[in-house]
Order: sequence, then structure tokens, then C-alpha cells
Amino acid sequence: MKEKILHLLKTKGYYMVLALSVLTVGTVSFLSYRASQQEKAQTPIEQPEDTQGVDKIDQTVPDERNDASGQTDEQNPPAEQPAPQVTAAEYSAPLSGEVIAHYSPDQPVYSYTLKDWRIHSGIDIAAAAGTNVLNVCDGVVETAAQDDLMGNMVVVRHTDGKVSRYASLDTIAVTEGQVLKKGDVIGTVGNSMLLECGETAHLHYELWNEDKPADPSFLMGS
Repeated sequence: MKEKILHLLKTKGYYMVLALSVLTVGTVSFLSYRASQQEKAQTPIEQPEDTQGVDKIDQTVPDERNDASGQTDEQNPPAEQPAPQVTAAEYSAPLSGEVIAHYSPDQPVYSYTLKDWRIHSGIDIAAAAGTNVLNVCDGVVETAAQDDLMGNMVVVRHTDGKVSRYASLDTIAVTEGQVLKKGDVIGTVGNSMLLECGETAHLHYELWNEDKPADPSFLMGS
């Protein structure tokens, strides 16, 4: 038996010593790793540093009165006010007088100025020169000027969309863009209309609806 052991040591001894060395190294490494873990577990955790000295974040709320460009309300001009609105439409006569030429869009009537027969798109109301001509309905002045054929003329667009043309005036008392009430003076009676200058002093009045002449006789009660 002893001889077998000696023979085994001679033939396998090298490998046995190598195995023991590896086992020894592994054991030492394991013990060292375990000791280091225990040391870490016993080390106290460091507390965070005091943040009292840290600068606070600026939480200043911007002034809402300042716009993106930095201008204040005092530097911004106020919004423009809307144009005055006119009121509901109600009609009245432009003046009192005799109708000397009636509305006749289809049947020609005789013209004492031109000495011929032609249609008549409005009514002619005779009155003394200088008599005030009144606005027949609330509206806005579109034209206030001298026309080559119609003479001194005022055109008013009313609140219902209809348009009045006051022609053959002597004087004009309104300006373009002016807001008028019913009964406001727009001018005076004259005889400035080239197509009717052979007539007596009168107002030539036309009422238009959707770009077509309409009969204004109802204004005079007829």
C-alpha cells in the first residue's frame, strides 16, 4: 500500500500540487472580496451638502402690461373707434312743391329744354330758388359735386341700400362721407342741370334700388 502511494506521488504529484495551489488562490481571493464588501457596508453614507448657499432660481413674473417689444400700454395708441352707424330707414319728402315732371321710365315725356321726347328717371319738384332741400332718409353721402349733365348733385346711400340723387341744386351743404339723418339740409333748389336748365327752378330727384331707377312718387303722397 505504501508503495502504491509513493508511486502515485511520483507520477501524479505535480498535478496535485498545481490543483492545491489553484484552490488556495481561489480561497484567498474569495476571502479578500468578502472582507471588502463588509468594509463598504460599514462605511457611513455621506449626507448631501447644505444648499442654503445656492442661488435661488429667478421666479419673477414678467409684467403683463408690457408687450413683446417692451412697450407699455401708454406707448400703444388706442384702437380707432368705428364709424358712426346710421339708423333704420324711414322716408319723407325732400321739399314741398308741385311735381312738374313725373317718373316715366318707359313712356317718353316732352323736354322743354331739349325740345324732344325722352324718358324721365325721376321727378321734378318746382320750388323757389334757394329753398332748402332735405335728406329723405338716414344715410351716408357718397357724392357731393358738380356733374356735367346733372348740375350740382348730392348722392346719398340710405340704410336700406337704396340711393337718392338730388340734382339741379344751386348750393351743396354736405360733404362726401358725411352721415345724415332724415330731414338734414343737403343743399338748396337751383337750375344747374344742363338737361333741364330751360325749366323753372326745381329739384330733380331720383331714387335708385339695386342699380335701377324706382318710382319716388310715394314721397310726395302720390
